[in-house]
Amino acid sequence: MLGKLSRSLIIGSLMTLAACGTARVIHRDQVGGVIELQGDRGKAMEQASQEMSAHCGPNNFTIVQEGEEAIGTDTFSREDQATDAKTSKNGRRSASDSTTTAQQSTRTATAWRVHYQCGGAAVGAGGPPPPPPGDGPPPPPPPPR
Repeated sequence: MLGKLSRSLIIGSLMTLAACGTARVIHRDQVGGVIELQGDRGKAMEQASQEMSAHCGPNNFTIVQEGEEAIGTDTFSREDQATDAKTSKNGRRSASDSTTTAQQSTRTATAWRVHYQCGGAAVGAGGPPPPPPGDGPPPPPPPPR
């Protein structure tokens, strides 16, 4: 009896925690990462901030992108069958009809994701963004003819 009660309390607690909001690390490397938020976005963002701080150091990260992203597709299929039987008033003849209706729909599955960079991390994979035109050395002269 006590074991059953303990198990019920544990399951109930886990369900309550899951309903609050969670952050799941999708990708992490030396310059940043991606975290998926599930459930209550405010609570999940608190956990995501803890994950980013643990990875990059306290207050040493920048969120560079946040929003709903396509992560795949979901397909839903349904089939309904209806049968109708009729018998004549005198009971000598009977007929039956069967109708099958099928439906299928596909949608884009989405998730809320946060992309972040650790402090001092370069923007993009190739380093810092190029300087605006006119802020660099002049181009080399054309080759002689």
